[in-house]
Amino acid sequence: MRKLEDLNKSYFGPRVSDGAGVYVAGFVFMYILQVVLMLVTGFIVELDLNNPPLWYQWVATIVNQGAFVLAVLAFGAIAHKPLLQECKINRKLHWKQILIIPAIVLVGIMAFLPLAQGFVQLIYIITKKAPAVSMDIGTQWWEVLITIVLVSVLPAIGEEVLFRGGVARGLKRKNYLFAILMSGLMFSIFHGNAAQTVHQFFIGMVFAYLYFVTGSLIASMLAHLLNNLFAVLFELALANVNITLSLGAEIAIWVVVCIIGFVAMYFLLRYMMKISKEVKGLPQNQDKMAWAKDLVNAFSVRGIKDNYSRFNSSLKMLFDDPCDNLNIDGDIIKDIPLNEVNDSADGNQNGVGDIENKSSSSSEMDKLLEEANKQTISKRKRFDIMALVVAVGIALAVWIINLF
Repeated sequence: MRKLEDLNKSYFGPRVSDGAGVYVAGFVFMYILQVVLMLVTGFIVELDLNNPPLWYQWVATIVNQGAFVLAVLAFGAIAHKPLLQECKINRKLHWKQILIIPAIVLVGIMAFLPLAQGFVQLIYIITKKAPAVSMDIGTQWWEVLITIVLVSVLPAIGEEVLFRGGVARGLKRKNYLFAILMSGLMFSIFHGNAAQTVHQFFIGMVFAYLYFVTGSLIASMLAHLLNNLFAVLFELALANVNITLSLGAEIAIWVVVCIIGFVAMYFLLRYMMKISKEVKGLPQNQDKMAWAKDLVNAFSVRGIKDNYSRFNSSLKMLFDDPCDNLNIDGDIIKDIPLNEVNDSADGNQNGVGDIENKSSSSSEMDKLLEEANKQTISKRKRFDIMALVVAVGIALAVWIINLF
């Protein structure tokens, strides 16, 4: 048995604290580069930052997304962990997986937009301010085209590298469901805008699920790109539409759309897992009513545990991360080679007694090392929790400041 501290220089993949660290690094790099951009444009170019031109928004988008990639690279270099190289950005998707992603994104907009609108109204009641996402897309066709490309493509790369490849992959060392839920929360409050909070929370969980279930960052990148593209196109399409409905009719429509969206999302995500298992040649559940049984099980404690266990095991097989099979929180036993025991017995008349003495001494040492390892494990878990709390606390503080 060896002390866990002796393995600190070995690479066992990102931990929860690494996911939190990358998250904070994203904040730091983004704000530093934003300050540099404002200084350059404000003092050198003498730009009016209170009323910046459209090109400034383009440059700011490029800078922010570049900051996220740099954050992953920098944190990985400092922590001696190849986070960017291992985020599975080069793993290809099957054509069936590609075809279902647009449907998932469209259904996500249906399911999550009504909840987002309701949250915005709640914030308005509390703060008397209506939160909104301000985005100038331009007036000329070429301005609109450039804006659509930048807003759709760049965040799909930068934010996915940071939030899924960096944050979610670190958080999954606890378990995959925790990574999906927590990365969705961290993704939503990172944007710092109440109008985006609810939608980004749910769609962030969908992005993380797609990343894990396909084992490819390309899946979440494609979904992110389509989500942003559809959002801009819908805004353009509805810009000149003016439909007046009663409050009751509007609420009824939102409720129906939301219910249909969530039901469709449930089946689409299940179908995505089925396709992913088929692609990897994993065994499928032949029970055609499995979806109904899973829903029924969700209303009992035992059923929830069973669903969670199967869900986590399925994602673990599909994501296929070698780090999932490395457990540095357990005892590391170093067996005594048999030839050492035989040599000791042949070289001494009292070999048996010597072996017993060594066994006794080894047993006492193992107990000491086991206790030391337990303390190390406890410290690491506390550090993971503290790092995550600090990271979320920073983002939540920024979110609250922007709220008021």
